[in-house]
Amino acid sequence: MGKVKIITDTACDLTIDFLKENGIKIVPMTINFADRSYEDGFDLHRDEFYRLLAMSTKLPTTAQPTPGAFLKIMQEIMEQGDEALVITISTGMSGTYESAIMAQEQLKDKERVAVFDSRTASLGQGLLVLKAMEMAEAGLSKKEMIKELAQIRSRLFSVFTLDTLEYLQKGGRISKVQAIVGDVLNVKPILEVNREGQIVPREKVRGRRRALKRLLEIMAEEGRELYKQLITIGYSRCEEEANSFAEEVKKLYNVKKIRIGEISSTVGTHTGPGCLVVFFQGGSSLGS
Repeated sequence: MGKVKIITDTACDLTIDFLKENGIKIVPMTINFADRSYEDGFDLHRDEFYRLLAMSTKLPTTAQPTPGAFLKIMQEIMEQGDEALVITISTGMSGTYESAIMAQEQLKDKERVAVFDSRTASLGQGLLVLKAMEMAEAGLSKKEMIKELAQIRSRLFSVFTLDTLEYLQKGGRISKVQAIVGDVLNVKPILEVNREGQIVPREKVRGRRRALKRLLEIMAEEGRELYKQLITIGYSRCEEEANSFAEEVKKLYNVKKIRIGEISSTVGTHTGPGCLVVFFQGGSSLGS
């Protein structure tokens, strides 16, 4: 049997260049603005996306890849004599996992492909992709890789804050009145991804500085042996804050491995600019 090749979608927030350089196959999500649809990362890059987002009165929508997009890549991998492991954005946020399963069902040798629900997004999903890449290079089987990924997923915390409530309001998650009052009072939500892979509120604080400090406190409360981990940090149009936050993580918790990346169109559609998110492993299981 050949090697295990990794397939993922653009919600993982690893750059297209990085994924291609490391032989990871990428399936784009679709971003729908009022006058045009784009393939995330392929014909719509981060700078242009955030420019269009700022100009839009109506929030763009996102669409999952088609089963056909996954099927084409799966078939190409199998024709080379290899197997495939697909790592998707959470089923609690998108139907991408279902698209990949539908593609797998069309294969004659479907057991040569496995589909794994990350139950997260952004660089939390990216963290799992990076781990899968390491295991594939080490020659582990799909079964061994999925077992290890499931263990990491069960301990993975995805915690973030937003600079404005505007995009939660535009997306229908809160009312316009709540958004206006929240912004006037300088309320910054702390949100997290739960064990079902859904975004849920965790708490609220006053002020951006306090929100970022609170993320660090949550890492101390929930994290376990942070110094041994790869910590990933995502941001949208707030790179300087993300770099400063990473330095605090290194200083406070003696973390050696941190990966920072900007949130792509798929995730940025729902967070807007000013999102900062951290992904780390805790000591208790969140559910496998």
